[in-house]
Amino acid sequence: MKIVVAGAGEVGFHIADHLIKEGKDVVLIEKDADRAKFASSHLDCLVITGEASNLEILKQAGIQKADGFISATDYDEVNMITCFIVASEYDVPVKIARVRNMEYSKTRLVGQKYSGIDYIVNPEIEAAKSIASTVQHGATSDIFLFGNSDIQLRDIFVDEDSFFNGKSLKQIKTEIKEDFIIAGIMRETEVIVPTGDSVVQDKDHIYIIAAKNTFLQILKKTGTKLRNLHTVVVLGGGKIGRYVTEFLIKMGKNVKIVDKDYEKCKKLASDYPDIMVLNGDISDESLFEEENLHKADAIVTTTKNEELNILAAIYGKSKGIKRSVALVNKSNYLNIADDLGIDSTVSPKLSSVNAILKHIRRGNIKSVYKIFDGKAEVSEFSVQREAPVSGKALKDIKLPSGSLILAVIRGGQNIIPDGNFALESGDSVITFCIKDTADSLQKFFSGR
Repeated sequence: MKIVVAGAGEVGFHIADHLIKEGKDVVLIEKDADRAKFASSHLDCLVITGEASNLEILKQAGIQKADGFISATDYDEVNMITCFIVASEYDVPVKIARVRNMEYSKTRLVGQKYSGIDYIVNPEIEAAKSIASTVQHGATSDIFLFGNSDIQLRDIFVDEDSFFNGKSLKQIKTEIKEDFIIAGIMRETEVIVPTGDSVVQDKDHIYIIAAKNTFLQILKKTGTKLRNLHTVVVLGGGKIGRYVTEFLIKMGKNVKIVDKDYEKCKKLASDYPDIMVLNGDISDESLFEEENLHKADAIVTTTKNEELNILAAIYGKSKGIKRSVALVNKSNYLNIADDLGIDSTVSPKLSSVNAILKHIRRGNIKSVYKIFDGKAEVSEFSVQREAPVSGKALKDIKLPSGSLILAVIRGGQNIIPDGNFALESGDSVITFCIKDTADSLQKFFSGR
């Protein structure tokens, strides 16, 4: 699959990086010579210096043979116009524009032939959705949802005192008599597709998939209390902080937003008259006491400063806030967040990549979640009638190495299947795989 990406900024660079690691043929276009040079030295792909809206540059990139085009420059208008140019001159199946201005995305441009845009991706909105969903489901860990089903995927960090520490998967299943699967284990930088004999160790990350009510029993068994998080402190009144606030208000949460910028706070107070807006430093102990922030159920840190997000999340919990969610992009920060007691982290980069991969792959794929810092993924596929797995029992299906079928959704019923379970056309199948097998895995369910 050939993908042309316009823009080697933070979003474009990381989209290209993930696509390359999946084995896609990626060409990156960047007008800034320094950015282009950096991308060329760090990515295993062709990097062209020039304007993506220039037809000659697009030809050099091989746009005429591309399966997808992603315009991810820093400018909404450039992304929209470039998609229009590509659509008017070439038959590229999927065209995606990064658009940050919500006014544009509210228009009827998307999907219209004259616009050239098949899908819009807003990195800030994607991150805010992830944060709000995490808060809504208790913020005990990172959480991923699948359509309208009750199936959940949760990331659990194993420390020395954890119920899971030192136990094999067989032993865990014996002690927790519920329908669930441990999908994968990340040990330091290694991704492990576990067997029944695999033993969970201190500092491991494990991903568990189960229905919502089953998770309640698992969390109870492991000593984690699932709380209703009603009062939420949001640190940062920037774009993501605003979007998070709006989502939480719609969920009926009591939101208190904190920012050091006085002018920004005035605007926030005007835009959200029904919530408390506090102008101050989150590390100011008097602010916590005077405004009763320590009595909040959760703190969400959304500033552009990742170090501040981590420290503020830790500080909030040290003052008595029950749960913490931090906005973090850097891989090394994501890896240490759990050690520092942060309950959940959200990466805008990975949120954007998840949204884009879903659109790029198209067809029968319903959702994609990159996990383990992008080294593996969990996907939801619809089984098509002509698919090679349709009508077959799981024990008779030879999936690519490093992949598993985790759960099946059939007619509103959530199923954790055994080897005798037979797939049917129309089933939604949730799978785990290491990054190298993603494309070949999709073919099992689509028949393509």
